[in-house]
Amino acid sequence: MKKINCTVLNVCLILLIGLMFLGAGPEKPKPDKDWPKTYAIGSGTGSVYYAIAGGIGAISEKYLGIAGIPSKTSGAEETARLLHRNEMQFGFITPDVGYECVRGMGNFQKTGKLNVRVIMQDFPLGFNITTLDGKTINSPADFKGRVGYLSARGSPIMRIFAKEMLAVYGLQEGDLKSSLMFDTHDEAQQALITGKVDFFINCAPHPSAKWTELATTHPMKIVNIDDEHMKKMVKNVPYMFPMKIPGGTYKTMPKDVTVMAFSSIVCGNGDLPDRFVYELTKAVWTHFDEFKAYHAGAKYFSTEAVKRVSYIPYHPGAIKYYKEIGVWTKELDERQDKLLAEIGAKR
Repeated sequence: MKKINCTVLNVCLILLIGLMFLGAGPEKPKPDKDWPKTYAIGSGTGSVYYAIAGGIGAISEKYLGIAGIPSKTSGAEETARLLHRNEMQFGFITPDVGYECVRGMGNFQKTGKLNVRVIMQDFPLGFNITTLDGKTINSPADFKGRVGYLSARGSPIMRIFAKEMLAVYGLQEGDLKSSLMFDTHDEAQQALITGKVDFFINCAPHPSAKWTELATTHPMKIVNIDDEHMKKMVKNVPYMFPMKIPGGTYKTMPKDVTVMAFSSIVCGNGDLPDRFVYELTKAVWTHFDEFKAYHAGAKYFSTEAVKRVSYIPYHPGAIKYYKEIGVWTKELDERQDKLLAEIGAKR
């Protein structure tokens, strides 16, 4: 009887210890005195970024014990200014804003150079020229005399891309019969289906539900950008890069198609503590399977994208993590030094 009681007691002790470990949750790094108690993540106006910002905050709270609070701003420019003033610690900004804000250019001439640094980069967004078979649009050169949506209203980066695209193909907006802007993707897509426009341009990762839907019901095609013109555009716009849409991604597109692309970036104030930024970066990438569950777009994030963001310096804390996992190379160190020298900042 005593032997049985002893065995039962041992089992109970093992279960109790197991429950204690389960209840303890993941071990969190000990915070330094200069770490924030909570922090804000600017997500602009888009619901996608708000959801992903919520994912970053949730990962941070679970694995660092520090809650990140998604906060909507009027857009990338406001987010950059808030980051500089440390009124917001992290946020999504578009590459055009990132390029200008650290150099004190464009809309940042009055404020001067902002103390903003990259933490991580999000999914690539293709600049997709969408048309239908039968419209005889096979390249931007065919826009002459046509009606189309060149960009979404209120999207400066789409306007920059559209202007550059027309220029390298020897066109101006006035060469189109009518150059329009849309408010919603559905508006642009419906106009294409009903024949009101010959094409529309909108940004998205691939595959994307809206394009899948259109290809299911209509002979949709996304226009390919040839290598010669792509190289000219990438040279002129430092945050543009080519992106391949593999053949078969959409029902009506059996062959590979190359489009212009860009990606927004998650930035932080340059004076955030190095170790805090390191631990946050590490937490997101180490627990990426959890992170990407917060929004379908999060699965397109990639550590390899550090090689693409060549126009704004990275935060030292983020660099430390990327070096640890082997994606940050000697060439990227050299790129970082050149960028810091260009904007007159210290390493």
